Amino acid sequence: MINALISIKPKYVRMFLRGEKSIEIRKRAVNLDPGTRLWIYSTLPKGCLEAVANVQSVKIDSPGVIWKHYYKKINISRDAFLSYVNGSQKVSAILLEDVRKVVPSLTLGDLRFEIRSFHPPQFLKRIETASPFFKLLRTKRVKLIYLAPLV
Repeated sequence: MINALISIKPKYVRMFLRGEKSIEIRKRAVNLDPGTRLWIYSTLPKGCLEAVANVQSVKIDSPGVIWKHYYKKINISRDAFLSYVNGSQKVSAILLEDVRKVVPSLTLGDLRFEIRSFHPPQFLKRIETASPFFKLLRTKRVKLIYLAPLV
């Protein structure tokens, strides 16, 4: 299984965990295969590894097409969407499923204590199974708690 790490603002992570959002938008092309396990780092001020999801698919198209097809699952206002994509010719819609809470969440301090060189990704980072990050997940015996079905 392929693993990757993504940084998302805490308010959107909460929306994913409550089942209110099932698509993450990125301004650049995202190359993730269906079935990729996507570990979700909740950015500061929360600053922790908080959730994990499976990538159902990634759609890359113009902002207009992505909005037209997925606005309900993106679950932000059109103005906020347009402000974020801000003139991008192509954007990626990462369709997520089976979003789960990571218990216990791993704070930035925890992560840096264990992996001194750890920096949350600005965009997206693939995780090799031999990487210190992946080994840490195994060592900490992270549990995945199912919270809400995505609709």
